[in-house]
Amino acid sequence: MKNNKQEILFKNVTKYDSKNYNQFIQFHNKKYAFSNNSYIIIMTILLIYCVILNIRQKNIPLIFLFIGLLIGLLLWKIYFPMTRYQKTQKQLNNIKDAHYTFSFYNLYFKIDKKIIYYFKLYKVFETKDYFYLYINPDYAMLVSKNGFKIGTAEDFSNFIKKKCLLKYRKQA
Repeated sequence: MKNNKQEILFKNVTKYDSKNYNQFIQFHNKKYAFSNNSYIIIMTILLIYCVILNIRQKNIPLIFLFIGLLIGLLLWKIYFPMTRYQKTQKQLNNIKDAHYTFSFYNLYFKIDKKIIYYFKLYKVFETKDYFYLYINPDYAMLVSKNGFKIGTAEDFSNFIKKKCLLKYRKQA
């Protein structure tokens, strides 16, 4: 008779509190929220140029189209990330200390009873103190390097790097 029980490769207990959550928020906003990429600047300049060009030619429908595109671009890259950041900062005040237990297996990991497969991870970032396992661009789980009960942070780094090869980034 076969044993279908998976072996736990790594086990981690991470305490979530306002301090480490705030540290994550700062990291997240550097990575995703307020990035001033050169393509945004170029797109803004091009849209303004198109608006000016169409004002000179008195092409009213295209003027409104390019103004709408410009407003949409600015909302998408400036306003929405700023409001999301403010909302998250307000939630920071309501954070209660909690402990989460992560059990890492060969194909997936568990948080309490929820199973998440590695291929479903959006991104994985390794910092000096944490691994941030992103489920999507706005939601990540914090895994403390000091919280490993089975395995080590260094071994886990090598393991998660192999599981999420193109999604893994180590931050200085």
